[in-house]
Amino acid sequence: IIVATAGHDTTSSAMSGGMHALLENPEQLAKLRASPDLVNNAVEEMIRWTAPVRHFMRTAQQDTVVCGQEIKKGDWLYLSYKAANLDPKVFENPLQFDIERPNADRNISFGFGVHYCLGAQLARNELRRLFGHLIPRLESIELAGEATSMKTTFVGGHKTLPIRYTLTPA
Repeated sequence: IIVATAGHDTTSSAMSGGMHALLENPEQLAKLRASPDLVNNAVEEMIRWTAPVRHFMRTAQQDTVVCGQEIKKGDWLYLSYKAANLDPKVFENPLQFDIERPNADRNISFGFGVHYCLGAQLARNELRRLFGHLIPRLESIELAGEATSMKTTFVGGHKTLPIRYTLTPA
């Protein structure tokens, strides 16, 4: 069931969150409209920015030390993907949405190692196709109401993102 359904909420949250970030940062939307070749990096930044999977719990398989913190085999670990994607040691100005961020692809929204998301490439491709086809055709776009969030602590994003837009003819 998780293989069949996992990508729906996460990918739709990244899509709506990415669109919201572009609308809240019109200079970034203008850059993407002027340089459609930025879409791949813009998608990585959207994935970093939204981090639809908020966290996971894991159990340490062996004793180790991470950043000076001792971790014993069997300890539970709370992995906050959102916090990791905002780590100032990894991302310069992490609270700024920047579609030209040189290391946006270092986000860990899809996990890491043996727990890496099976659908990561599909999700990226869906986001690239949506924004790659939509952005060049936008004549205008604006928020048409207040965005609302899902009430969740695990996988989340926008419940609604009302927008008003016009497209150029195909």
